[in-house]
Amino acid sequence: MSRADAAIEATVRRAPLIGALTGIRALAAFWVFLRHFRTEIVDALGPGPFTQFVIHLASAGYLGVDLFFILSGFILTYTHLTTMTSAYTWRTAVGFIWLRLARVWPLTAFVLMLFGAYFIFQALSSGDPSFLAQADPGRLLLHLTLLNGWFPSTLDWNGVDWSVSAEWMAYLTFAVGVVALGRFAAVASRRVMVTVIVLLMLPVLVVGISMQDDTIFLFANDSYVTAAGVLPIRVLGEFWIGAVLCLLLRRYLSETPEPQNVEGVRRMPLATLAAAASVAVLLVVAYHDPLHNMRAGQEEFHNGIDMIAPAESIIVLPLLVLLIACLAICPRDPLSRLLATRPFLLAGRASFAFYLVHPLIIGAGLLAASRLHADSGPPLLAMGIATAAAAWLSAWILWRFIEEPSRKLLRRMLPPSVVV
Repeated sequence: MSRADAAIEATVRRAPLIGALTGIRALAAFWVFLRHFRTEIVDALGPGPFTQFVIHLASAGYLGVDLFFILSGFILTYTHLTTMTSAYTWRTAVGFIWLRLARVWPLTAFVLMLFGAYFIFQALSSGDPSFLAQADPGRLLLHLTLLNGWFPSTLDWNGVDWSVSAEWMAYLTFAVGVVALGRFAAVASRRVMVTVIVLLMLPVLVVGISMQDDTIFLFANDSYVTAAGVLPIRVLGEFWIGAVLCLLLRRYLSETPEPQNVEGVRRMPLATLAAAASVAVLLVVAYHDPLHNMRAGQEEFHNGIDMIAPAESIIVLPLLVLLIACLAICPRDPLSRLLATRPFLLAGRASFAFYLVHPLIIGAGLLAASRLHADSGPPLLAMGIATAAAAWLSAWILWRFIEEPSRKLLRRMLPPSVVV
């Protein structure tokens, strides 16, 4: 690492790294992968109780995105609140926005180009020019400007980058709202902070539960068009839950000596218990759907396995918030220790690249499986494992050679007077 890069990293890491919160990003990204690969999981494992158990957990993988939203608000507050509010100016806000663009835009744009190349490959290999219709230039422009998720639309190009667009919306609110957040931190009691977190959860829970099953807190009823108003409620609510949660846990996150009762809390296996409770709630809701509210025309079963995620699974949101809190303050917890290990830290750093590229790798894996006639059973299971491994390898390459170099380059472009 060059001296300039070392200086950049020292600036970025003013706050001590919370390893478990980096590691859980890998689990969240892989959870989304399982959601998108669940049909192949059924074909590989065959029908049966164990397959149904796996699919109930995989079908709730859309919640991995909600974990990302909460984590984003938490980490940005943890990293930037003090420096941004100590001498806030318009330059601070612009600098923050630039740093967030440096983090997400280069890789998002690069993967979009990979999707364009894949559309061309499909057309050439099949001889069917209709595949080129997927490369709509107007929609590409919206994706490149990170505005594609701001308006109701179908998921095109890289369908998963709607969440990057939604995050961009949250970044813009943080660049301005951090001033109010700093004032709130100075005057609000912990009871008030808990109340605010609960109030921010209510719209998310009410809207999520009221939607139809397997709309995955995204689509309008009876269509695959994103529902108007859902994304601001979902992403802004969860992002600011994470921000206020960080304020609530400040005394646990500080490096100052802690009272005996605080140290006792940090030694408890709270993160492991929160994770186990989250899985239990998801399974109870899946096996005993309290309000079976299917969209018309939606196929529910595949080879006798229920593939649908009940809308009520969003009720796990408070436990996901608790999980993030416990991972942050309980470093001795078994789950925290596991997520802070080197493999999980590396996977967590590459998780954004994994999230963006995994639909493309899944498509390539399924194409290879078809040509190898690995359509079911152990051959498909082997192809699935190979596809997951290829997705992680591709993610590491993209993180190492595209995402990180671009982030560092764009960060160097900030004038030294801008402290974020």
